[in-house]
Amino acid sequence: MKSAKGKKRAEEILDAATQILVEEGYGGFSMRRVAEALSMRLSNVQYYFGGPGELLSALFDRALERSIAAFKSRPAQGSLEDLIRFILDEQQPQDYCLMFWELWALAARDEEINAVMARYYAQYQKQIEYVLSKAVPGLAPGARRRRAVLIMSLMEGLSLFRGVEGRLDIPARQLDKDVVEAVTRIAAG
Repeated sequence: MKSAKGKKRAEEILDAATQILVEEGYGGFSMRRVAEALSMRLSNVQYYFGGPGELLSALFDRALERSIAAFKSRPAQGSLEDLIRFILDEQQPQDYCLMFWELWALAARDEEINAVMARYYAQYQKQIEYVLSKAVPGLAPGARRRRAVLIMSLMEGLSLFRGVEGRLDIPARQLDKDVVEAVTRIAAG
């Protein structure tokens, strides 16, 4: 188990890696670049994260953990509508969307990154399935999995438009209302 100082240093590395990925894209992302941003030696970064795949894996694991923790800490977090509104809120900061767009592009060409993405979306899907099990209690497990994938796909596709100002000529508030309605219909079948 890492010491408090070690955990803090790992978090600093993840913060720097996130910032580089968002600001410079994967083209500017490297272990060396992360070390430079922190005025550290490359070997120090490699001590915490063996390579770029391990670093990216930790970065996206942390993003998922933070999202799930933030969702669970909300006062009203049990309903499907709560989950959808939470995801819509998470799509507002452009940085969050940029990070995932970079992952999608990388996953198309890199098996290790594709595995990171697959693990991330498996956890995301499980969270949606859990909420669906409460929202539609009699739904068969197979149907619940399929609907969770449909909902996840809708939400992730929306991030392509919601994550950048000016991509949509639709009032965000109305779109959010329509999304909640569409997801509710998907859930109900």
